[in-house]
Order: sequence, then structure tokens, then C-alpha cells
Amino acid sequence: MDMNKTVCTCYGVTIGDLKEAIENGAGSFDEVQEITNVSTACGSCEEYARNVVEELLKEQES
Repeated sequence: MDMNKTVCTCYGVTIGDLKEAIENGAGSFDEVQEITNVSTACGSCEEYARNVVEELLKEQES
């Protein structure tokens, strides 16, 4: 995954930002959302953001 890829253009949240939130203890999409504000403005990125967070959480479990 490209850690510099923007997931949420409203807040400029990247995949790297999502990963950092998970590395710092976020264990769910809601927790990642609380830390990063991803998909809290217009919401158009929510499905993609959820998929990325799910993938990152799976990677961390491995």
C-alpha cells in the first residue's frame, strides 16, 4: 500500500495516517475515525476508508 495515498481529501488523511492511528492503539474504524477525522466531513470516502482500515488491522494482527 502507498502510505502517501490520500484517503480523505476533506481532511488530507493518508493511508499512512490511518496506519499510524492503528499503531498508536486504535482497534476499530470508529477509533481511527476519532483520531484522524477520516470521513467525518462529506463522507464520500467512508467505504474506501473502512476497507483500508480493515486491511491495516488485519496486517497488524499478523
